[in-house]
Amino acid sequence: MHPQQVLEEGPGSETGALYAKVARELEAVAADLIVFFDSDHFVNFFFDNMPAFCIGIVDQAEGTDEDRVQMPWYTVRVHEAFARALLGFALEREFDVASKEEMSLDHSILVPLHFLTPRMHVPIVPVYIRGLAAPLPLARRCLALGRMVREFIDRWPGSERVAVLASGSFSLEVGGPRMGRTDHDWQATVVELLRADRIDELVRHATTDRMLSAGNVSGELLNWIALAGALGGGKPLFVEQQTGHAYAVWRPEQG
Repeated sequence: MHPQQVLEEGPGSETGALYAKVARELEAVAADLIVFFDSDHFVNFFFDNMPAFCIGIVDQAEGTDEDRVQMPWYTVRVHEAFARALLGFALEREFDVASKEEMSLDHSILVPLHFLTPRMHVPIVPVYIRGLAAPLPLARRCLALGRMVREFIDRWPGSERVAVLASGSFSLEVGGPRMGRTDHDWQATVVELLRADRIDELVRHATTDRMLSAGNVSGELLNWIALAGALGGGKPLFVEQQTGHAYAVWRPEQG
């Protein structure tokens, strides 16, 4: 690995330090399972078949960070029983959620897990939200999706301690004319509303046009909005910004 990459991306980097801060909180709650709101990056879906919402239902999934050859190839357990029961519950609650029973994982799940659970010992349940291709799901529908997931977690008869994670940028352009630019005003607005627990206001602001004006990948904010729905309210313990995105932790019982 080039020394500059170690400086920018290794455990001693700013990114590594922020992930470590989140990892300490995750370790403190001793999670047995992670529900992961994410947007697929054309690994499992493409424009010819891209659901608004999809639950991964497998016993395990594999992958790596496609852009970094230093990233290990990981195999991650998926809590198949939880995922399948969540699908049934979603349909009962009138969410027409798709399922994926053969899947791979990409950087948006594996990079966080690389820092947060490097032994890959905590099974996950991936819940995909269409955040990279218009038309995007409505922000209020994603908030309701998160609330439905929280209701299912509260009803789940197992003894697992469940953590909920979201992965995604607020302002990011990939392969387009705005690549390298960040909508700092929009990022500041999102962070301010998250810190103040003004989620309904965030939902009102998060229209498709506003999100995609911040970059063609910025619909990933919907993952954070779904997370807010699952949390059920409360201010975060912290929100730390980086260019185009942030790191944050909530403890719902403290909300």
